[in-house]
Amino acid sequence: MPDNPKKNITSVKVRMYKMGTGDCISLKFQHEAETTYTMLFDCGCISGSKARLTPFVEELINDLDGHVDALVITHEHQDHVLGFQRCEELFVEGLSVGELWMGWTENDAKPKVKKWKTDYGQKKMALARAARQLNEDMNSANFKNQLAGSLAADELLSFHQNFAESVQGFASLHVNEDEREYKGPLKGMQIAKEKLERQHEINYLSPREILYDIEGLDGVRIFVLGPPTSHAEVAKESGEAGESYQHNKKLDPEDYALDSLRFQLQDSDYFTRTMNFDGDVSSNTTLAPFSASAFASKSTFRKSPYEDPKEAWRRIDYEWLQSSANLALRMNSLTNNLSLVLAIEFEESGKVMLFPGDAEFGSWESWQGIEWNKVLPGSDLTTEDLLNRVVFYKVAHHLSHNGTAQSIGLEMMNHPDLVAMATLNYDVISSGWKSTMPNRAILKALLERTKGRTIIQNTDQLFFDLDNEIPLADKITEYQGKMAADEHQQYTDSLIENDKYVEVSISTR
Repeated sequence: MPDNPKKNITSVKVRMYKMGTGDCISLKFQHEAETTYTMLFDCGCISGSKARLTPFVEELINDLDGHVDALVITHEHQDHVLGFQRCEELFVEGLSVGELWMGWTENDAKPKVKKWKTDYGQKKMALARAARQLNEDMNSANFKNQLAGSLAADELLSFHQNFAESVQGFASLHVNEDEREYKGPLKGMQIAKEKLERQHEINYLSPREILYDIEGLDGVRIFVLGPPTSHAEVAKESGEAGESYQHNKKLDPEDYALDSLRFQLQDSDYFTRTMNFDGDVSSNTTLAPFSASAFASKSTFRKSPYEDPKEAWRRIDYEWLQSSANLALRMNSLTNNLSLVLAIEFEESGKVMLFPGDAEFGSWESWQGIEWNKVLPGSDLTTEDLLNRVVFYKVAHHLSHNGTAQSIGLEMMNHPDLVAMATLNYDVISSGWKSTMPNRAILKALLERTKGRTIIQNTDQLFFDLDNEIPLADKITEYQGKMAADEHQQYTDSLIENDKYVEVSISTR
């Protein structure tokens, strides 16, 4: 017998921590009852104090026995890295890392990445400032006076304030909460990169790479699908009808307002300028959409009805700030499409586990163009073939409409053993996200394809229908009834759930 017989992976324990809307997922690869390799995907949620997140991180570190073989950071959003910031001491002192994996877009040594991050940092600063100003203005007495006398003044005020809160929610994904302006990478990302004890240099991964012969992962190949390498792919948020899923409510007031702003700002670069908000334009015209030469000073005008408080409804002081929604949406999609995407294949059975981070349509579409035969000469492997064999899908972007591709994504996942896991939790979520998460079309498709084996971080307050009459938990139970008795028993036996996490065991045989 060989000195080191192969220990092919027979199952994987996947544990999702219930920190809030955001990803913190650990994997234990097992040969029979022996854990041979561990992996952690991200550690974040949209918001949370140190006190609230500490019990989850303590449980995580304890379960991993203080060491993870591979820490995977998919992308730089708070809902994926906030845990490292809030619980810095616990991570620095309590968790050692074998390898740290990130997408090629995090390699600051590359001139292309450095330039992109500098430019992108300016947009983050602009978004943070615009969101802050928008919130202040929408809650100001002047703005309330502008609406006074309208037939639906209260409703309009509520709409604008909710709109501002939504923009602030997007901005908070990109900027540290104690910064009034962008000053650099998120603290959680910095801690993961620079402070965690690790045994090797950071492994920056690019599409078409295949990781194999990893100690502890006998019989496993890991295919790197994203992030894309072209700007056009990164910038693409959605596809044509049938390629990507449609928004829950195409024409409800809030969504219509957001969508109508998309065309107003084809180039968001003007947000890298700034503006004083006392009515005068400074020599440093930061956030103004026009150059300083286009403005006249107030002294050149005689007092007009525009100055009369009774004529406040005529003012348009705040209208230009509404376009910050477009900047927020575009930046959010750009960062999501920069997610590191991994497909983990078990060679003996051909089964695949898919971890796409928060990839949106542009990333999904780029995977289809990868020519694996150039990496595996003589092979006819395609990305579609990998998707056909997916038995575990970590649902991208918390069940939002643009997080899962349709014809080139979910509809290709036709394995009968498919299990899906979504990191959505209404206990901790940005209020503006509730209109898109969960997307009902994706939810229905997942339940059908998994026969109810769709695990959501928290189903409280979630409904299957748009009228909020059918509790999602009831519908999951209904779909699980489509499984054969032994199949259902096997699935329920594989589940463990408590107040801190939900865990499922995936057979790789």
